[in-house]
Amino acid sequence: MTTYKGINGFAVQSVATDPTFNEGQVWYNNATYAFKLAALTTSAAWSSGGNMPSSKEGMGGAGTQTAGLGNGGTTGSNSNQTLLYNGSTWTVSPGNMNTARAYCATTGTQTAAISANGNSGSYSTNSETWSGTAWTTTASPSLASGIRAASGTSTAALISGGYSPTYQYNTPEVEAWSGSAWTTVTGLTTARTTGQGGVGTQTTAMVMGGFTYPPSGYRAEVELYNGTSWTNLTSMNTGKRYHAASGSPSSALVYFGSTAPQPGGTAASEIWNGATWTASATGSTGRQSVGGLGNSGTSTAALVFGGAPYSNLTESYLGAGAPVTRTITTS
Repeated sequence: MTTYKGINGFAVQSVATDPTFNEGQVWYNNATYAFKLAALTTSAAWSSGGNMPSSKEGMGGAGTQTAGLGNGGTTGSNSNQTLLYNGSTWTVSPGNMNTARAYCATTGTQTAAISANGNSGSYSTNSETWSGTAWTTTASPSLASGIRAASGTSTAALISGGYSPTYQYNTPEVEAWSGSAWTTVTGLTTARTTGQGGVGTQTTAMVMGGFTYPPSGYRAEVELYNGTSWTNLTSMNTGKRYHAASGSPSSALVYFGSTAPQPGGTAASEIWNGATWTASATGSTGRQSVGGLGNSGTSTAALVFGGAPYSNLTESYLGAGAPVTRTITTS
């Protein structure tokens, strides 16, 4: 009789936790009493995740789909709360931000992030770094602003565009973080608020979408930074604001946000392959002013949380070709 070992040269392993993904691998999970298979998704889709403890909009976000960070935001009053996500459940961290604020630019990981600017009653120059347990106030950016795009790491970040009274709303300004100080660098080609529409590193960053205020259009422009200057890339199919993004300048996902003056938002997403934008899967509940993952997420594994109108919902995105663990059944 043909056996699995006879075909593959080894037996099915029995483990207590699912192993690191390896396409085609089969194993038995002795904790859940189920045979499992590592496979690739065939089509993109959004699915519901664990609800946040409270409803918020304008949160910062960083990390990955299974190790996410959400900070700040507003529930009608600004919050200093830090939330951690493990792939299914949000928990409140005891490490509060030193300054309660919404619409701050956050980038990094669940254990090492930086969060700059935002609205703390007025648009601010606050900046704090996150160690995984506590926030520490750092040197301030030069521009008081909010709704800026963030990319990079906790020690090498870039914050772009935004809403600032200094510019009578829309700013092209971009600032780079060295780990100890902020420096103004070459500005965006198009001045705009950008929100969480940014991915990449400090020297290879991409900013997409946004809006100009007073409202004169929802921006579809996309710009690429090479560490020295900005270049216009192919625009998104649909201009939007207060959206989120995940991935890198060569492979990114833009999702949710607002595409028209309205109290709600959209659940639509677009995917970038380095040359063109293509419509991807649509989530279940349209929202704007959402939290997302930025450059620590990927174009096939994104997370969206919170949003306006005040929401505690979380949705996870798996793109075509993303790894997924499936339970083997007899059906």
